[in-house]
Amino acid sequence: MIPPILAYINAIIFLLISSLHFYWAFGGSWAIQYTMPEEYKESFFNPKNKLKMAISTLIVACGLIAFSWITISNHHDCGIPVSNYWVTILTRVIGTIFIIRAIGDFNHFGLFKNKSDSLFAKKDSRIFVPLCLYLGISSLLITFL
Repeated sequence: MIPPILAYINAIIFLLISSLHFYWAFGGSWAIQYTMPEEYKESFFNPKNKLKMAISTLIVACGLIAFSWITISNHHDCGIPVSNYWVTILTRVIGTIFIIRAIGDFNHFGLFKNKSDSLFAKKDSRIFVPLCLYLGISSLLITFL
């Protein structure tokens, strides 16, 4: 009973995060200042890079929709043209991606970041790391339970 509930919760979270990325890609600015380390903000918010960054953000948004679709396909036939074996493998890959993100790069983000005094680092510790840990662990649980 738990894996279907986790799959639904994860799928909803992926869709909500995807919606936020679509919002940013099309010019929204709410909470965007918390989404990246300060060193990258100058390049990201540079008007010369606006189209490139919008496309990158759209790719992330579409990837999150795919994650939602794959996750829900563990318990429902959603028309994914691969076998259940591959849906399970892809869900484990998704879980691994989020656990790696939670662990971090040992510098800017994650559990073991060096820089913890910036606005991004504080939001990373309070929001992004716990969310990534949840998504990573629950994605793996969906496939193992």
